[in-house]
Amino acid sequence: MNSLAKKLRGARERLGLTQAEVARALGVVRELISLWESGKRVPGLAHIRDLARLYGVEEESLLDEGPLRFLEAEGFHLRGAPDSNLELRRWLDFLDAWAEFLKDLGEEPKPLRRPPKALDKGGQYTDRRSVAQLAEQVRAHYDLGLDALPDLYTFLDELRALVYRAPLGPLARSKISGAFYNHPKLGWSILVNVDTTPGRQAFTLAHEFAHALYHYRTPGIVSRSDEKPPMERFADAWAAHFLVPGKAIRQQLKRLSGEARVRDAFQAMWLARYFRVSYNTMLIRLRTERLIDQFLYEEWRFYSVSDLAQRLGLPVEEYKVPEAKAQGWDLERYPLSVLEKVRRAIEGGRASVAEAAAILDVDRTTLEIELLSPPKKEPTEMQALEASELEDVLPF
Repeated sequence: MNSLAKKLRGARERLGLTQAEVARALGVVRELISLWESGKRVPGLAHIRDLARLYGVEEESLLDEGPLRFLEAEGFHLRGAPDSNLELRRWLDFLDAWAEFLKDLGEEPKPLRRPPKALDKGGQYTDRRSVAQLAEQVRAHYDLGLDALPDLYTFLDELRALVYRAPLGPLARSKISGAFYNHPKLGWSILVNVDTTPGRQAFTLAHEFAHALYHYRTPGIVSRSDEKPPMERFADAWAAHFLVPGKAIRQQLKRLSGEARVRDAFQAMWLARYFRVSYNTMLIRLRTERLIDQFLYEEWRFYSVSDLAQRLGLPVEEYKVPEAKAQGWDLERYPLSVLEKVRRAIEGGRASVAEAAAILDVDRTTLEIELLSPPKKEPTEMQALEASELEDVLPF
């Protein structure tokens, strides 16, 4: 057995993974993993890169004559489903590459590594008794009021927190909803599992924002649904209050029915829609605010969210877990600020298409079509009609 084959087998066994699990993570058949580990076939460079990410080793150490050199981003322990681990490593690789790319452009990042002084609780705060007050304080500091929050992807991007999206698999399998990493050069970096509903993604964003504000001294945190240490419990509680303030719930109930009480599960669903959170998050907030009792909470949480949405005339697809997108998640991973900076660098001649494609881990064709090509000139009939109607307001 050659050196590469031995290293591949040893790295897999070190993590306790089966050949079938590795095959699923890479999107290949198990027999191919067996052929690689027996030395009868040699993986291509793209598969070498993915194997190195999955096993947490330096890519070069799989190919040279020396021993394996293992990687470990400070504070991260890559656990859980192997395909989730592969995506986590891909995220960490991007962060390092992005920091180097900015340096090459002469744009040293100004990392946001801790919260404003007025919000700073020391970096390792976990007292859940104060989450309501702290959430209200953060809303006031950023002038967010007590109403439904704006799009959190955009909000965090404007704060200079780098938010990355990745398909980590449904929570029932991967257990990972997101991650926070206080990157040494980029500062606050957040990962969100997009194999969840929009409401769950909003909760994950708020949860990781809590880690950034109150747990920034812990460089890396992988948020798992099956593990709830004090920091995770605090972040859950804070996120719920940040997304749905108690005062705002009562205001909306009075506007909806003239009284500060919840009559049925349809009202709970309406509130979830208004605050852009999941139905489960809203039920928990209603229970913690004592707007429903334990009996109603236990009954309503088993209702079909899709059925509630359909009967209220809401788009049902927003309340379903999307189909897995492990293949084809390319530029959708990155925030608009990253894509815009890449576009300007290419158009300004400061970076080549090949360099940018390597940073974003896509092929050149994808980059040219999805980022650099002009929009298609195919307006819909509705667009054309609206444009015609609005031409009267033009100043000529």
